[in-house]
Amino acid sequence: MNASDQEKHFLEKAKDLLNEGVENLDNQTCQCLQNIRIGALRATEERRSGFFVPLRWIMVGGFATATMAAVALFFWLSTSPGNLPVKHAEDFEIMTSQERIDFYQNLDFYRWLATEENDPRRGNRSNV
Repeated sequence: MNASDQEKHFLEKAKDLLNEGVENLDNQTCQCLQNIRIGALRATEERRSGFFVPLRWIMVGGFATATMAAVALFFWLSTSPGNLPVKHAEDFEIMTSQERIDFYQNLDFYRWLATEENDPRRGNRSNV
């Protein structure tokens, strides 16, 4: 006989002895055990009838809240609007236009020229 067979034999003997002991209980002990069982069932029903939130649901809710907070914090900190390549609407139009880039390379000159022509202090240069 190996160790597992010995263990099985021991468990069978223990089960037989316990079953024999239950069958030979007197009426007073059986009645006492029955009253204890009924009391335990009633206590369980009373406990469930009130407002009861199982602990596991509280833990699941806390874990879900912590996870959502971590995800929101990650997305909030990972995006920064300062890293965009185009900062002004004019630049965006330039980047997306199909026109030649030559005009835009000299854009500063054209802006300077427009301010010089429209400057009231200088007068009209076309009369010169």
